Amino acid sequence: MTERSRRDYLRPGEMFPAGDPAYRVSYPRLRSGIRIRVVERGDHGAPPVLMIHGWGCSAYIYRENMPAIARAGFRAIAFDLKGHGLSDKPQNEAEYTIQSLIDHVGEVIGTLELDQPTLVGHSLGGSLSYHFASRHSDRVRGLALLSPVGLTGVPLMRIYRLLTPSFMLPLMRRVKPTTIVKVALRRVYGKRGSPTARDLAEYLAPSQFPEYAGAMRALLHTYDWTAAKTRELRKAVLPAIGMWGTVDHLMPKDGMRIYVPLVPGIELRPIEDAGHVITEETPHEVNSGLLDLLHRVHRDSSGTQNTGIKRAGR
Repeated sequence: MTERSRRDYLRPGEMFPAGDPAYRVSYPRLRSGIRIRVVERGDHGAPPVLMIHGWGCSAYIYRENMPAIARAGFRAIAFDLKGHGLSDKPQNEAEYTIQSLIDHVGEVIGTLELDQPTLVGHSLGGSLSYHFASRHSDRVRGLALLSPVGLTGVPLMRIYRLLTPSFMLPLMRRVKPTTIVKVALRRVYGKRGSPTARDLAEYLAPSQFPEYAGAMRALLHTYDWTAAKTRELRKAVLPAIGMWGTVDHLMPKDGMRIYVPLVPGIELRPIEDAGHVITEETPHEVNSGLLDLLHRVHRDSSGTQNTGIKRAGR
């Protein structure tokens, strides 16, 4: 794609957080050689909260949550997974298996020198957070699963894969997917909100890079979206919360019940009339749940409430 054909896209410097001085943006290179974009808010020495987005998203999806987390005395850290946003976009399908992405999260934690962060994961990022925590519970302090998908399958996944054969990649790299993104955004909202023109621009922006289409296709076809049926799942014994919208068409009918035996003690909080993107559609409810978890995690781990952590900021 030429620079001329990128005119209608947000430039990298215009994408969230677009120079907002409240945020710190960095581009560290991981041990694997992959460079990622990291967006942070809050005191660098505060307890870390690592936020992992889902398929086709970026750090932008946490824009309504990071300020509240930082105001409450935590270090909010969102990053673009490999293949997404402004991070590198390797084309090898092996980069997008569950194990490769678990390793990727581990590299991020190591490179940023995070001491037992609480993981927050949305959509695919939710199942990925669970997979990481179930294997590396010693590296995680708490777990927040927001509309997690990737254990019991995704509706219409077979159709999505049929519509994205490898021979379509050259076309996918050249075409601006405005209509596809518009339709997708409308489908992931429930009855509590609707996407804006800025949302469309932010979600379209990464597609200006030719490698983006290949990375999205690779993740769609390679990640194991039905892990509960294909592998033995381990327990993650950590303080945890699970939140999802009651009209989320990507979630199973019984919500997050599959996580009850996998994450013993998880608190389940359905959000009435919300869709899939609860971080954007119902941020106040999500922030309330996240802060309740974070205060519980750090109270339980220290025995007393850390006086540097605030109750305000919801």
